[in-house]
Formats: sequence, C-alpha cells, structure tokens
Amino acid sequence: MGEQKLGSAAGEVKHYEIGEATSFLRPFGKTYQEALENLITGSIQIIGLDEVKAQYAEQWGSIKKNVMEIADAYISRKLDRHDIFVPLDDGHFALLFAEATREEALERSRVIAHDLVNKLFGELPGAELISVEAAMLRIEDFDGLDRIRSLDGLVKCFRAAIVKAQDRETRDFQERETELNVRFRPLINRRKGFVGMYETVSMTNADGELADVTANDPLFNESPRLRAEMDCVILREAGIVCKKLGGAGNKPVIFLSVHFETLANSYFRSKYARTLASLPDYTERHLVLNVQDIASGVPNSRYRQIFTSLRQLVLGFTFEVGPHWNDFNAIRDLPILAMTLAGHESLELSQIEAFFKRSKQNKKKCIWRSVDNDALARAAFKMKVDYVSGPIFGALQKAPATPFSLPK
Repeated sequence: MGEQKLGSAAGEVKHYEIGEATSFLRPFGKTYQEALENLITGSIQIIGLDEVKAQYAEQWGSIKKNVMEIADAYISRKLDRHDIFVPLDDGHFALLFAEATREEALERSRVIAHDLVNKLFGELPGAELISVEAAMLRIEDFDGLDRIRSLDGLVKCFRAAIVKAQDRETRDFQERETELNVRFRPLINRRKGFVGMYETVSMTNADGELADVTANDPLFNESPRLRAEMDCVILREAGIVCKKLGGAGNKPVIFLSVHFETLANSYFRSKYARTLASLPDYTERHLVLNVQDIASGVPNSRYRQIFTSLRQLVLGFTFEVGPHWNDFNAIRDLPILAMTLAGHESLELSQIEAFFKRSKQNKKKCIWRSVDNDALARAAFKMKVDYVSGPIFGALQKAPATPFSLPK
C-alpha cells in the first residue's frame, strides 16, 4: 500500500477527474467527488480484536505483535484487488469494500473474521472472538478530504475519520444515556384471559417529557454500535426494576427487546451476557429476549453460536420479523418460543394471518405487539394470536404487576 506518486504534469485533481494519481478511487465512483462520497457512505466494516485482548489479557503483551502481524497479512490476502485495508488503533482494522452493498460487505467481513479466529487460534467451537461492525461516517469527520491524492493519504484520512466518528458517537451517547429509561406494558394472554408477561418499552426522558425511543431516532438508527449500547443500557434499567420486585412471590415474565446485531457482535454479546448474569436468579425463568431486525439467510449454526452463551440466563427467545418471513428451518431445535410482529397497520391483514398460520404450523406461539387501534385489536383476536400488546390494550407502567386474571 505504498504511496502512489503524482505525475509531474498532474497538477491539482479536479472533482470531475479521476486521473492516474487517483486511479485507486475508480472502483468507488465515476468522478473524484462521487468516489469519495461513496466511500464515506458505503460499505466500511471494522474488524475488532477486543475479545481476543480480553480473553488473553495476561499474555496480550507477549502475543500482541504476532497476532497483529498475522491479522494484517491474512486480511490483506482475503481482499479483492480494489478493496482497501486500513489498520486502525491497537486491535482494529477497517475494510473498505468496492462494489459491495452494506449487507455484502458485512457478510464478507464476518467470513474473514471467522477464518481469522481459526488462523490465529485453531478451531474454537462456539467461540467468536473477533467482532465486526459497520462504520458510520459523515463528511465532517474528514479533514483534508479534497487533498487526497494517494492511497496512503486515503488510508491516513480514513484512520483519523473513524477515530473522530467513534469519539463523536461516544460523546453523543453519553449525553443521551442519562435520558434512557424503561416502562412496562402488559402482554395479554388472549386464550387464558391472563396477564403474566410485561413488555419492556424503551423511553427517553428529556426536559421532563417522557417519549418512546423511536425506530428513526438518528442517534441509534445510524449506528449499530450505539444501538447495541442502548440495548445494554435498557437491559441494565430493566434489571434495576427486576431487583426491586424482591426474591420471593409470584413474578411476571419480562419481555425484553434486543437487536440481532447486538447479539451477533461478540463484544456486545459478552457485555450483554455479563449484565444478564448479574440479574436476580428468578430472571433465568422469567426473562424472554425478543430479538429484532433478524438478518435474512442466517444459518442454524450461526444462531446456535449466538444463543449458546445466553441460553442458560433466560427463559428463551422470540423472533420479531416481518410477515413475509419464512425461514423456520433455520431455527429448528433452538429455544425460540414465539414469533413476533409489531404494528403493521398498513399491511394486508391476509399477509399477517398467513404468517401467524405458518408460525403455528411450525409449533411457535404468536405475539402481536404495538397494536394501537381497534381494527388491529379485533383482527388479532379473530386470528387467535396467543399474546397481544399495545396502547389499545393497556397504558405504560413504571413496574410490572404480579400476574393476574382479566375479568370475564
């Protein structure tokens, strides 16, 4: 990745030109400006060795150099000719993939990370020591972007920008973290006329106003890392409530949502598991994790790898998916207790009914949450959905109540 020299007559490269001096940008766009914009908003993935460093903490000083050299050489060999490799700080590498979507880049990075673990430590069944996450960069994270004339300059620019972006994300999250809170909403067992499970709802409390953490909140929606940090904070806040419920008595089941990417990232999965392990013992039988944003095409072995470390800490899992989801074969023999839908007011009810029918055929219970109007509520009961929740069924509460039967 040596510096590519400018030609003697090259002069200043204009935004509409990609000449010899900047030929390394061609795979990313037809013009200089387009290439740089595509790089910034495109498929940049960061591979991290945080878990390697944590697991081998006592030996890290002695093995660090060899690990980094092997990782550097191995990752470089795995990239295509036009891809760009950016070593970052101690134990992190950025990969810039040419002509790849975010999904394709993420999958390629995961394959590289998995193979690198085996290269470094041999076959480790069930272990995933190397994390993969997308880098979310903005134009303002870059200093001197218009002056990039060599691959070496691009690497240095991206290295600085990624550090700047991560520092910015950390500051933004720290400012918002104190606003995060939880409330609880009852999930109604329609068939039994019973409330024994409560959904945890993520909330923000800014300027004295309590509001849902919406799916389009820019702080969390733009960054998988911050979504994972939020998941960990919400678990911590829910745990505080669980501890206040005491050690004895009839306890409700807590239905807690978490993003799939949070659990798929080895670093955050370990962090999440440590928090789960710190909860009262009864939560092992009274906590269900509702996994959201399920990736498509995930094999059974990958799910098994992700859930193994969490299985003994919770009652089980539910999968929140869209009504067209039909990948039931991939979750065979896994502790997936139910399939969840959220809202979907604009969709055809026939699609939703077909999904719940497939779920029941595959021996999964059905949950429909975030139901906010009478038409959907009636449809849910007509379809004999096992559990329903939403504003139409009950208001938010500061803490879940002891299980109770609904009046006839």
